[in-house]
Amino acid sequence: MDLRNVVEDAMGGFESMAKKIPGYSGYKEKEQRREADALLREHLARELETQWARSNDLRSQMLIGPAMSQLDDMGKASRRLQTLIDKIKAAAQGYAGFFDAVKVKEDQLDALYEFDNDMLLRVDDIADAIDAVQAALDSEENVAPSARRLNTVISELLTLFDKRKDVVTGLY
Repeated sequence: MDLRNVVEDAMGGFESMAKKIPGYSGYKEKEQRREADALLREHLARELETQWARSNDLRSQMLIGPAMSQLDDMGKASRRLQTLIDKIKAAAQGYAGFFDAVKVKEDQLDALYEFDNDMLLRVDDIADAIDAVQAALDSEENVAPSARRLNTVISELLTLFDKRKDVVTGLY
């Protein structure tokens, strides 16, 4: 689902009429792009919070038995996942001030939206890694490889999200 269409469809009668004012239309379209991206990032953060809760549940399951040795790795994964969630929630919406050297244009706002949408698709990678840890716990196998994989997946997403600012400057 493309949230840009949802935001546009939610416009009221006054906003539809105001779009006919010269200069306002372009401004409003930029704002709609920013709103759609903000909604997408909120959804992304909620999806990651679900995975964060699952990882914390795994940590509580590891308090007993041989998997206890992997509590540090799971704690690291949980902290990194929380850091990613915090970064997503605090991410800029594609604004640049009037005097800034970088002017954010519509195509850059669309690129930010696509970047954030790609991040949403990567939530499944985290879910799969958490599933692997759960499967190892359930079958009483060595949890270490799956816990390391979970940390790797989360680290890759953190690194990727840190490149978000490069989307606006055209470096990504």
